[in-house]
Amino acid sequence: MFQFSYSFQSILTETRDILIRPISFFKNLPKTQDSILTIYFRFLTFLGFLYIGAVLSMTLFTPLDMPNPPVSFLFLEMPFAYFLASFIAFPILGFLYMFVSWICGGITNWSRNFRASTAVFGTFWLAIILQSFGGLIHVYIGIGIGVAFTAYIPFLFYVALTSYLEAPIQRTAIVLAVFTSILFYIQYSRMVSYIGDYQLIENRNSHKPLSREEEEQGEQEAAEIIRKAMEKARSEENQTEE
Repeated sequence: MFQFSYSFQSILTETRDILIRPISFFKNLPKTQDSILTIYFRFLTFLGFLYIGAVLSMTLFTPLDMPNPPVSFLFLEMPFAYFLASFIAFPILGFLYMFVSWICGGITNWSRNFRASTAVFGTFWLAIILQSFGGLIHVYIGIGIGVAFTAYIPFLFYVALTSYLEAPIQRTAIVLAVFTSILFYIQYSRMVSYIGDYQLIENRNSHKPLSREEEEQGEQEAAEIIRKAMEKARSEENQTEE
């Protein structure tokens, strides 16, 4: 019979270790079988971090001229949707790791695969925060951070497979090379679409309507130019008559 255990402090320590020293983290990760509730509540905590990152990206890390979502959406609809999504994302990620581990020749024990998938998932929130903050500085900085995490996640997957799930190194490298190529292709497609939207918005902003003060200033400048042109024409006309 498996016992339920939960420690928020250990989750914070795990988040730090997987970001700073992922190789030693997966190498020293206990291979004991945890209960499904223990792993799920760990996943739910990481999903809460992801929710906080999403809220920050839609509020603090958005341009000042963009409207913020309604408060009811941010603090009622979003958390409820994230909670419901946990019942779908948690098993999908776990079974995905089991499938890939089976292809690579690693261990297919459900507890260890769900444990590994949850640990890697614990880095997603940081990707959202850094990418949104970088995009606030400049769009290409945000894209660069997104590309970096697209490469970092398969690296964590590789370490988890070879160190914790005991998959052969060579076969795992080949499988994840194909997986990473697909991720980069998806990232490239999104990047091209995002850059196109960004350039379209920039072009619209460069042709936005003038304010009333700008219109009045433009009218005054145009009247001044016309007045000077008429004075020059009269002067030339008087010189011709003389």
